[in-house]
Amino acid sequence: MFSAAGFESHIYARRLAAGGAAQRRAESQRELLLDHGLATHADTVIRASHDLEEALEGVGLVIEAISENLEEKADLFATVEQFVGADVVLASTTSGLDIGRISSGARHPGRFLVTHFWNPAHLVPLVEVMGGKETESSLLDWVEDLLRRIGKYPVRLNRYAPGFIGARLQQAVVREAIALLQAGVASAEDIDAATRLSFGARFPVLGPLETTDVGGLDVIAAIHAYLLADLDCSTQPQTLLRELVASGDLGVKTGRGFYDWSKRDPVELTERRDEELIRRVKSLHQTGELSLG
Repeated sequence: MFSAAGFESHIYARRLAAGGAAQRRAESQRELLLDHGLATHADTVIRASHDLEEALEGVGLVIEAISENLEEKADLFATVEQFVGADVVLASTTSGLDIGRISSGARHPGRFLVTHFWNPAHLVPLVEVMGGKETESSLLDWVEDLLRRIGKYPVRLNRYAPGFIGARLQQAVVREAIALLQAGVASAEDIDAATRLSFGARFPVLGPLETTDVGGLDVIAAIHAYLLADLDCSTQPQTLLRELVASGDLGVKTGRGFYDWSKRDPVELTERRDEELIRRVKSLHQTGELSLG
């Protein structure tokens, strides 16, 4: 996304082969964006390196995207701080960890923040932005402006909440979907269809609070009065999910999860997802909600 918007971009990976693969993937994704009119630059430099000091040379923003392990992230940033000036902004793509804890031992904690991109990051518009207690509001403003320049839609968290906004909303739906399946209310196929073809079909235009206002708060309050007590309120992974994980049925990666993936084509499904995301991003550009430059 940065390269497609004209920013020279450096990739650091611990292994040379991994860095090269990431560079080729980024260039391929940039070509996809160009093909659909969603990029303004075709040949901005993307450089991969397995030497961290070399990769950090001349950068103004570092975005970390390693595994969701707080200690590993903190250790990586401690090393990064050895090679960059105090004015370089340090961001994490963590999907739910507290940036205040990640930066607690940093030399300059005020320059740390979260920029949580959603996968696939070159197509999903949203980026969740959150600072720590010492992060200046002006720095958050600068990063949000930069994200808009690369065609993203930033939303800011005013305070930390585990999972931020998107993951909390998504997992609330996933928890209820698993509960319905576990209780035998409907099949996995019908639960997914009910999601995609009802409220999910409206979400590109109306969010949950907009939908509530349109429907009427009195109507929603009446529904909540009889329904909330019956919704799943599990505070640990549900029995069905634990059993699937224990049996080694982890989804697409193992061939079976809630579905038997030997009977479905996950590649074709992903391609259809990406095609739909491209259509959605184009629509957002047309309405002015997203822009480049």
